[in-house]
Amino acid sequence: MPTDTQARSSLTRWLIPTATFVIGLVVASAFGAGQTPPPTPAVSVPTFGAAPEAQNSAMEGELALFRDINDKFVEQLRRYEIRLREVADTAEAEGAATAAENMRDFALETELLIDRYDLILKEN
Repeated sequence: MPTDTQARSSLTRWLIPTATFVIGLVVASAFGAGQTPPPTPAVSVPTFGAAPEAQNSAMEGELALFRDINDKFVEQLRRYEIRLREVADTAEAEGAATAAENMRDFALETELLIDRYDLILKEN
């Protein structure tokens, strides 16, 4: 009865893992039921930004960083404006009056941005 052996081995292949799973589930539920992990103790140390002093300190640090970034950007704009005017003067001397006029207009717009930033700094 060669077919009978194949049927038994096929049955064994799925029956043993299933039985092992069921036995493990029964043992886990019997010994692990009702056991919960102990509650974690409350942390008494305030976390970042919890205290008003920490919030103000962090906010002041962020504002100082933004101010530094803005100052460096405006400093670069000032150099850019000076360079634009120099290039416009050179272009006009070489006979490119339209290009020189366009560069001066752009330099004027840059100067207006810088003036607006300076005004904001004075108000704050």
